[in-house]
Amino acid sequence: MISLIRKTMHHSLLPRFLLLVFMLGIVSCAPAPRPRDNPLTHSAYVWRQGWTAEAVASLTECKLPEPLSALNVLVGECGLSRGPRAINPPWKELSGHGRAITLSVRIGTRKAIVGKDEIDLSEGFGLLMSGLAQAKAADVQVESLQLDFDCPERLLRAYAEQINILKTDSRGLPLTITTLPSWLDAADFDKLIAATDGWTLQLHSTSRPKLDRKNHLFSANQAEAWTNRAMRFGKPFRVALPTYAYLACFGKRGEYLGMHAEQSGFPAGTLRTIALPADPAEVSAYLRILDDGRYGQISGVDWFRLPLSGDRQNWTMRGFGDILAGRTLSAQPDVITTQKGELYDLSVRNTTDQPLVLPSVNAKWNQGHVVGVDATYAWRTEVRAKAIRFACHDFTEFIAPGEQRVVGWLRLSEPQTLTTEISK
Repeated sequence: MISLIRKTMHHSLLPRFLLLVFMLGIVSCAPAPRPRDNPLTHSAYVWRQGWTAEAVASLTECKLPEPLSALNVLVGECGLSRGPRAINPPWKELSGHGRAITLSVRIGTRKAIVGKDEIDLSEGFGLLMSGLAQAKAADVQVESLQLDFDCPERLLRAYAEQINILKTDSRGLPLTITTLPSWLDAADFDKLIAATDGWTLQLHSTSRPKLDRKNHLFSANQAEAWTNRAMRFGKPFRVALPTYAYLACFGKRGEYLGMHAEQSGFPAGTLRTIALPADPAEVSAYLRILDDGRYGQISGVDWFRLPLSGDRQNWTMRGFGDILAGRTLSAQPDVITTQKGELYDLSVRNTTDQPLVLPSVNAKWNQGHVVGVDATYAWRTEVRAKAIRFACHDFTEFIAPGEQRVVGWLRLSEPQTLTTEISK
């Protein structure tokens, strides 16, 4: 009987042992990470629809992170909600930072699609060449030109044909484009990137937000998958990563209304918002992936967008530099309590280098009861026994780096120490 048991155990354990050996063999055969042959280069989009005196002063006074070797400057927009618009950047202040300069134009589809199967980018390209003429008049050397055009997938071949035409009039400068992950499986994507002098794969803000799902402005796992798909084409490319934050806006019936960005207002009818920040932890995780030599096809990162003082929905310049240097950013606001006897005023303060979602705040005490309480417009109160919660409304907002916001106040029946904490 004992020998039978031993034999039975031997046969039952053998498959597991063989499976373990097989799995270890797979692990041992996996390619070991190796350093990149060439470090990533970094560029930042200078993407402003208008230049105020304050913005120009901020650009003049800021200290760019050392790894940032180039600036990609927006010089025009067309085909969007308004007519064509030239943007006149402060050339002297831009060139004063000693970085390479690329010029970009944003082209919407409103006038670019001609008929069923053709596109015409001449309006946008005219804005681009006008910006180039301005730069040359200001004695600013331009290294390359870029088209930012969200072309329908069915028209990628026509887009390639347009690029071939426009390159003949680009004054000998390289003409590059931005591309979307949804194009990677399109039939003519290979023809499109073959026509360009370079391409940037946008890895952020790639899908329309919805109320009934978890939304991300950027996901490291998704970005890695798209990057691997893009590498199948065997052509060097750059990737675009975010520094900014958006608020996705929804109406009464949960319909998507648009985005609230840095320089825009809330769409009419907005009753609910979802915060979509560039999570530094996700972005840093993706950068660590690119450290592997297997990703040598990715030549660099184009960051959207260059932080300037006064930005509310962007990392600070210091925070941007920390990410480029491989450091982490703090992600927790502080609760500030001001006590005068039995009266307590509560505020939240963002001492970090990134915009943070306005948090809910919990307060607790040990004795007595609430005599009075009120919250400012972004919060509502939920009173419990010896505790109160200042809960955020569905209309989510950001608290900018360096900003302090009053949450509310409460009065207790007797003075004592109040315990507070941030709550999701």
